Amino acid sequence: MTLLAKIIRRHPADLLLAAEAFVLLASFRVCLAMLPVRQILRMATRGDGEAKYANESADARQAMRLARRVRWAVSAISRNSAMEFVCFPQTLAGYTMLRWRRVPSTLVYGVARSPEGELIAHTWLTVGDRIIVGGESSGEFTPVERWT
Repeated sequence: MTLLAKIIRRHPADLLLAAEAFVLLASFRVCLAMLPVRQILRMATRGDGEAKYANESADARQAMRLARRVRWAVSAISRNSAMEFVCFPQTLAGYTMLRWRRVPSTLVYGVARSPEGELIAHTWLTVGDRIIVGGESSGEFTPVERWT
């Protein structure tokens, strides 16, 4: 199935979510090229971060449904865009989208050593104990900082 056919078959709400993901991914990619990471993280995590969802099972299910939709939007844009979006803009976009929807999530920054001994970094996003964005290689990294 072509990309255009896939787009036509999606619900309009999904297309809006994908558009939101694209704007955030592109914005964070530009920000990461121009601003210190600490400043970007301060901007992304400031304000009222109080979660809308409690630990009740119905609310937790709703939060996971939203998290899966955000994961779909971020990964769909990342896979199909002419621009390359590495883990950090993807994680920041997902974190921001969930935060706007008052779904509690955690942005995790981890490090590891490459086979050549160089320090490498990776970010991923979790909701509860589930990895939403960036989970494909997160097990190889040691978490060193978390933002909620």
